[in-house]
Amino acid sequence: MTTNPVPNWLRIILSILSFLSFIPQLRLIWTRKDSSDVSLKYILLILISATEQFTIGFLMVASHSKDTDFFVHDPRNTGDWLNLAQFTVVWIMSLVLFASCLIYSHSPKSLKFSVVAVYISFLLISVVPTFIDAIDPAEPSQRTWFSGIFMAVHTMYINPIVTMGIIWAFCAQRQKASALSTLGLAIQAVVFSLVALSWTSRVRFVDDLHRLPPGVPLQQIFIPWYQLVGWATVDNAIFAMIQFVLFCLATHHKRGIADSFSRPEQEPLLGR
Repeated sequence: MTTNPVPNWLRIILSILSFLSFIPQLRLIWTRKDSSDVSLKYILLILISATEQFTIGFLMVASHSKDTDFFVHDPRNTGDWLNLAQFTVVWIMSLVLFASCLIYSHSPKSLKFSVVAVYISFLLISVVPTFIDAIDPAEPSQRTWFSGIFMAVHTMYINPIVTMGIIWAFCAQRQKASALSTLGLAIQAVVFSLVALSWTSRVRFVDDLHRLPPGVPLQQIFIPWYQLVGWATVDNAIFAMIQFVLFCLATHHKRGIADSFSRPEQEPLLGR
């Protein structure tokens, strides 16, 4: 029997905080009825990351019923389902944010069509196959074969690209960071840092570390760790980091605007 370093009550709290962290940005968009300065590429890449995490989580917890040596328990315990709930909350809230930005953005229709087309295409290689697999009455051996190939393709090839996409999302928004809610950025920087930290201890890979022979180089552990379970930690940590940097940029920009208004009053009058 293994211990549970991250108690279930903490997983629930983190899911609630993750949900609440999206509210300030959504409220800002809904109040202004304008999201033109929020980059659709930034929102799209964040949504793709959330979708990829949900896809792998759903496959491991709900769709793939067989035991594995990593990520989940056999049978699935409450913690496994709460992990899936965490992925689901972030995915749904990211989807709501994406839809809100599309509705209130004054970007060209061609750009809106492009980002929607990209996301639908990604759904067809991520969520849709896992949902089909979950309801497919095929033989268990066939489903195991599909799950193995699907998991390998996503963890070894697709997810690393998605991880780099989070960094690209920052590049797409950094020039107009002040269009984002500073409160929302600050909350998400803190919350998703905690979420990233929790993922280091809420999956099964940690329980198997004692089996590794002593003296194994760290780089030889990192790659399989990232591919099997560490993607959740890395993706959430990078997201928290870019939200923090965007918060700093937005705060600096707004402070500069405030100083530009107050500076003429502080300068001595000339010509007297």
